[in-house]
Amino acid sequence: MRRALLASMLLLLWAESMAAAPLALEIRGHRVAQPVFSVFMQPGESMALGAGAGVVAEASPVDVAAAESGVILTAPQAHGLYPLTLRKGEDETLLNVWVSIPREQQDGEFLNGYRIGEYPPPRKNRPNYQPPEGFFEVTADNVDTRLTPHFTLRQFLCKQEADFPKYLVIQEGLLVVLEGLLVDVRAAGFDVDTFGVISGYRTPYYNRRIGNVPYSRHVYGDGFDFFIDEDRDGRMDDIDGDGMRNQSDILRFFDIVEAFMERPENRRLIGGIGKYNKTSRHGGFIHVDTRGYQARW
Repeated sequence: MRRALLASMLLLLWAESMAAAPLALEIRGHRVAQPVFSVFMQPGESMALGAGAGVVAEASPVDVAAAESGVILTAPQAHGLYPLTLRKGEDETLLNVWVSIPREQQDGEFLNGYRIGEYPPPRKNRPNYQPPEGFFEVTADNVDTRLTPHFTLRQFLCKQEADFPKYLVIQEGLLVVLEGLLVDVRAAGFDVDTFGVISGYRTPYYNRRIGNVPYSRHVYGDGFDFFIDEDRDGRMDDIDGDGMRNQSDILRFFDIVEAFMERPENRRLIGGIGKYNKTSRHGGFIHVDTRGYQARW
């Protein structure tokens, strides 16, 4: 009953936000204009949100204070999901504020029974390779929450088998990338409302179990492996129209992703792009991340 009620409330808030024009926001240096978006905060953390003057917030456990350039959000001390509706004139955005459980509460490799494993030590001169400060709790009640208009929390969840609650890390920049790429993919003629997903977040435990490198961007919450799946069959589509699903489709998708990432206005999204060809296990996919320096493979 509680799960159905929460899902209905979030769906209503999302539907209402879709009916209005979204606010133009600056979130951690990223320009965002979405009817629904998500931010990921530590308990008690304050975050400046660029929005200009005149922003009004509905009552919420998230403290919202006016600032010269917008508002300052202060997260509650308790972990969880806190939907926050922001308005400015007739513009409106539903901001899902996710508050983490601090990493210090991890007991060995486990957090509340969920195996996270051990993060590798920070990399010298690579500020984006610090272990996360906390983890965001995923429950049966919130797993289908929309993080953005076209992506849900479930799509980012680690694939290791475990009961709820589960935990993950997500960075706002990855959401900006995926929503922006979806616009370009649609402009290229592909009628998709989201991407097919190979892998989002991975715990260090699961990442090691599948034989990946310790410093994979997936463990830091900004790595994503995905594909165009207009026919929803779980495989990369024939996007070049030659009647076959092969390497040329991956190359075509790679070109779309690279063109997006290399635009001057996306310079804060600099990171890695990789292409993976079809195998017996998958139909090929593209990897993207925002590691802070350019990498191509």
